[in-house]
Amino acid sequence: MRARLAAAPLVAGLLGLAGSLGATLHLHRRATEALQHALQERLRGAGETAASFLGSVAPSRAELAAVMRANGLEGALLLSPSREILADAAGPAGGRADLLRVDAARTAEAAAGRPSVAFSYAVGDQPVATGYFPVRGPGGAVRAVLALEAGGAFSAGWRDLHQALWVGVALSALAAAALAAAALQWVRSEGKRQEAVARAARGETLSRMAAMVAHEIRNPVGVIRGAVELVQARGGAALPPRDQEALGDVLGEVERLRRLTDDFLDLSREPALSLVPTDVAELAGEAARGLARSHPGVEVRLLVPALRVEADPGRLRQLLANLLVNAAQAGARAVELRGVADGGRARLLVVDDGSGVAPELRARLFDPFATGRADGTGLGLAISRRIAERHGGALRLLDQAGPGAAFELTLPLAAG
Repeated sequence: MRARLAAAPLVAGLLGLAGSLGATLHLHRRATEALQHALQERLRGAGETAASFLGSVAPSRAELAAVMRANGLEGALLLSPSREILADAAGPAGGRADLLRVDAARTAEAAAGRPSVAFSYAVGDQPVATGYFPVRGPGGAVRAVLALEAGGAFSAGWRDLHQALWVGVALSALAAAALAAAALQWVRSEGKRQEAVARAARGETLSRMAAMVAHEIRNPVGVIRGAVELVQARGGAALPPRDQEALGDVLGEVERLRRLTDDFLDLSREPALSLVPTDVAELAGEAARGLARSHPGVEVRLLVPALRVEADPGRLRQLLANLLVNAAQAGARAVELRGVADGGRARLLVVDDGSGVAPELRARLFDPFATGRADGTGLGLAISRRIAERHGGALRLLDQAGPGAAFELTLPLAAG
């Protein structure tokens, strides 16, 4: 489907170009035919009028030159039926006409009383029309043949027609480009729409699955916790240290399962936010202290000024804690939180010196279950982005040249 969408602009452009060029060439051909007919009729009218005039006077070079000038012709000859030059508007009379200059067959037809007009040859890309007309004497008999060759006045129409053709070709190319651009815009919007539909479908599927998993985990987790706490209450002090440590490990695993269950529930529902004016610096400090308890070997440097946002403190604290824990689990020894007010928004950077994010994981890092760790669930960042977006903000991974990873969190500043 994506391949077909990607090819749509090219296909649309080619179809638009083919259609426009086809219409342009068709119109050019019809215009050419119309122009040829008009020029032939114009030359025919000039030839018949001149032949009638020359039949009543003694033809000479002067008369032929007048005919040539009056009609914008390139040449005018008066020939005998045997192709002897009786008069030439551009040169001396006498001698036999060169076959390269006159058409013997058409001269013979005109001598037989049949005039003809045709495009005999071309100069460059402009065809040149010639006409052969019988010149009749007072008795009606053909006494000579008038040969006319069209000139500059006849070729002006061809120049305009060729210019119109190139203008039409250029407009066809522009129309095709515009059609391709429109198709590309449609493809992009359609791709985004399909991606949104697919993302919504995946989200709905994940929500149903998460709710089912959370339901299946929650009940036995509660039973296990209750049983362990009962054992600790009734005889925990009498147990050997090793058994007490084992019970502590069990409770630790129970707590981990509880947190995992909460993460699944976060995917399956949208709990209401309790928005209050909140200082981001305070929440960042609380998240840093929490990381110090769970990962005491990681140094957290706080460079966050007082930034007040409308937020659910618990959910926003969870977001910041997720980012810090992720950094620690990626092998970071130091994490730096920097904050600044930027154009009505609070902008927080969480930068660590850990192993960073694998290139193949970057594109889907915020998708549920996307993780680079064998023991990871891939839910923390997905939930964190959802929390940021529900607050009207955004969470993204930044590109950086050095080691580690850098995340940017933006949130609207509180009014006032």
